Amino acid sequence: MTFGEYQFRDLDAVIDGVHALFEQWQQEIGPHPVLDEIALEQTKLAVHEWIANLVQHAEFGDREPEISLAVVPNGCAFECAIKDNSEGFDLHEHLLGKSIEEAFPERGMGLLIMQACTNNLRYSRLEGGGHHLEFIVSAGSDPWVNIPF
Repeated sequence: MTFGEYQFRDLDAVIDGVHALFEQWQQEIGPHPVLDEIALEQTKLAVHEWIANLVQHAEFGDREPEISLAVVPNGCAFECAIKDNSEGFDLHEHLLGKSIEEAFPERGMGLLIMQACTNNLRYSRLEGGGHHLEFIVSAGSDPWVNIPF
């Protein structure tokens, strides 16, 4: 499989590039004894939401944007890491106490969707600058995202 780490610098093309990677992975994964297409779709959804937030909201100052994406199958899960050189924000503050009713239909649902699709969602500042998002999506989990619509 061609899972691994991929680099992006063009904010205008990153979403299309990420979608192309997931399409390729979906074709390659085929019938797999442990990993399933639903988990890959949930991973794609979470990655898309994060990348879309970077494109729309991230501040890169005078730096050229750098975004790296790593998706790695591990047992019955997909482990995902996204690094960027943005100025970052307080993810905990944006998620704390926020409900879908407060976000819907306005902006802000993407982070809640990410939180619902993933396990072990962590966001931290990297030494030397930049930020790192990590999460896991487990195969065999309930395909219905746990958001009270």
